[in-house]
Amino acid sequence: MKKFIITISREFGCNAREVARKAAAELGVEFYDKDLVDMAAERAGISRDSFLDSEEMLDKNADRLLKSFGYGSSTQFYSDKAVKAQVDIIRDLANKRVSAIFFGRCADYVLREYPNHMNVFLYAPLEARIKHMCETYDLSWPEADKLIKRVDRQRHNYYKYVTGKNRGDRDNKHLMIDVSEYGTDLAAEMICFAARKMFED
Repeated sequence: MKKFIITISREFGCNAREVARKAAAELGVEFYDKDLVDMAAERAGISRDSFLDSEEMLDKNADRLLKSFGYGSSTQFYSDKAVKAQVDIIRDLANKRVSAIFFGRCADYVLREYPNHMNVFLYAPLEARIKHMCETYDLSWPEADKLIKRVDRQRHNYYKYVTGKNRGDRDNKHLMIDVSEYGTDLAAEMICFAARKMFED
């Protein structure tokens, strides 16, 4: 296949990161996720915590679970310096000669004018996401419900701040998958199939 870029954005709690990892492994491409956080924080000269994704900050102690979520909640996170650092890192990596999957970080918008790109959005009904969070992080149903709604709101606000658009809109999306309907393995296979069809030589 020719060089390509896949961006994957998602609703919180649908196990999208696992889908993205599986797709990257199957396609044999670079996978940029948490490393974007370190690079952007270093370039911006601010605390890494300002960039942290909520899934990285989960505390399995239910009493402390909701104490702190950095995704979109820090004023530093919204600073022009932080946004520019993240955008520059994503573009620098996309300009490398290798294919890659970018997970989150508004990459679908940042790389919207790049050739050979495919934007994927992963989602699931709220009930399915609550069930996943309860099973994975040993939460009660109300805790998981509250967490999901809070994180989705933070992510939506940040995406809107950076892009001026709504995160889950169909505009600029090439593939949208309900992970609860297909599971992580099949969802990853669907991404790989679409990529091979789109980017075959």
